[in-house]
Amino acid sequence: PPPPTPPPPTPPPPAPPPPAVPTPSGSPSPSPPAPLLPSRPPFSPLPEGIVVEEVPVIKFTIVVTISAEVNGIDVTELEASFRSAQQCFEPECGLTVTLQPVEQSAARRALQTAETTAFSTASVFKDGNTLSAVRNANYEFAEMSATQAGNILNQPVSKVDPNVNEREDTEPR
Repeated sequence: PPPPTPPPPTPPPPAPPPPAVPTPSGSPSPSPPAPLLPSRPPFSPLPEGIVVEEVPVIKFTIVVTISAEVNGIDVTELEASFRSAQQCFEPECGLTVTLQPVEQSAARRALQTAETTAFSTASVFKDGNTLSAVRNANYEFAEMSATQAGNILNQPVSKVDPNVNEREDTEPR
């Protein structure tokens, strides 16, 4: 009789949130919020001979504040703009954009000006050919003015965090 088939691999546990990065004022910049849904669905049984392995990646997170409500932002369009700005293209680089409403003060609510923080994380394979281009693009973006970033993202950007959260991690491939 043939040997028993091994069970399918289980997905890895979610990665811990990245540490806050000190800003020039000394206060930590916000860490990206945890995604509301799992980033990858559970694996279905893989065909024989196919193996999923964890590979090293470098993640670059950039943060901007957009002068708009979360519901008024086209996430698909924003992701495409970030993908180009961060030089993050499949299959070498995966991109995740997370939006979070900014806590409003009473004065800001009275002016009816909502803001949203956008976290864009480019995850590039450490052994890939595009690591240098992605790294350079992220640091160049973080040095832009709000107006320059707004023109690239097609959004009313009010602030660009000058810090890039760069960290090593692993992802299935």
